[in-house]
Amino acid sequence: MDAIDLTQSYLILEPDHHVERVDLFDGFWEDLASGAPESEGAQRVARTEGRMVGRYPMTENWPVWERHPGGDEVLFLVSGHMVLHVEFADGVRTLDLRAGQTCVVPAGLWHTADVLEPGDLVGMTAGKGTEHRPR
Repeated sequence: MDAIDLTQSYLILEPDHHVERVDLFDGFWEDLASGAPESEGAQRVARTEGRMVGRYPMTENWPVWERHPGGDEVLFLVSGHMVLHVEFADGVRTLDLRAGQTCVVPAGLWHTADVLEPGDLVGMTAGKGTEHRPR
């Protein structure tokens, strides 16, 4: 049993109820976003049927839109203030999210965020099949 820094590791909550740790490294995000990850850790995250849990320092607006076709995403803003933009069939809706608040982004919907006050975000994501597009 170790203390885990969720900015440096993902926890994967597996469907069989065990938890797997995947440590991040320089170049992890680029490898994962490539669509054909080469590292074992990025491959594990890309193919998991479980939920990934991570903590993200929110210091600037997200540079991309993302969506998670594998399932809903839970976002918990631990500290700070951000505006989440979610693209529904009838247009983009925004949600003002403040410290201590949580929201659920429905599966498959494109979303991005603007950071109004720096803080920390915890995400619980069905990561398999995640896609990104330029903002």
